[in-house]
Amino acid sequence: MKKILTIQDISCYGQCSITVALPILSSYGIETAILPSAILSTHTCGFKDFTVLDLTSEMPKIINHWINEGIKFDAIYTGYIGDVRQFDYVLECKDKLLVDGGLFIVDPAMADNGKLYPALNNDIVEGMKKICSQADYIIPNITEACLLTDTLYQDKQDKTFINNLLHKLIECGYKNIILTGIISDDKIGAIYYDGTNETYVLKELQPTSYHGTGDIFSSVIVANILNNVDIKTNLDDATDFIVDCIKNTTNDKDHFYGVKFEEILKKRMNQ
Repeated sequence: MKKILTIQDISCYGQCSITVALPILSSYGIETAILPSAILSTHTCGFKDFTVLDLTSEMPKIINHWINEGIKFDAIYTGYIGDVRQFDYVLECKDKLLVDGGLFIVDPAMADNGKLYPALNNDIVEGMKKICSQADYIIPNITEACLLTDTLYQDKQDKTFINNLLHKLIECGYKNIILTGIISDDKIGAIYYDGTNETYVLKELQPTSYHGTGDIFSSVIVANILNNVDIKTNLDDATDFIVDCIKNTTNDKDHFYGVKFEEILKKRMNQ
């Protein structure tokens, strides 16, 4: 059984970050440990007056305990980071807690639709650039890829824009890019690019979008990477999961804050 450490926040309510990563990774047969960067009462989109407990001061204590215990992981997977000091702790985990040949995978969860998430600033962008440059895989959406490459975001992205963005990511030194949120005609999907090979997967564009789907997508992608699934099958699996989750949630108008992924996960586990 593979062991993975995921480093991101705990949003206590809202179906995102660790609260989706932990059950999804576990359901794919991967032992999952967590290093929370912060605890939020809810996520930051669609809620007012949410609370935030920063855990920066606790992170080195946890890391040092694991080092002293000789704990190692086959992979480290990072998501939302809310404090610039935490990037050094992420890299310390990479250097001291990964097994030889272990994978470092970064979802630079910091922005969408052309804007940074609330409470984040350019220092976070620079920190994300730093850890992405050392990652074996990165999983940005288009907004995040623009920030990582200092590219001006466009509301409409044609094939030329996407290709230029992918090449810029490679030129910046990033490896094994899985770019999400690509829209073409009435379809949406993702592309894998390693500087030579491209693999596209496009699915039916859904009329509604939800917070947390990026975290779900990345968690499925990471799980399949650790399970040695080929990239085309991996992208198909992750995009199908998201489409099914959105379809399962669309008719529930009270469920605005995330997707009802649990029912989809149950169906998949029973197949």
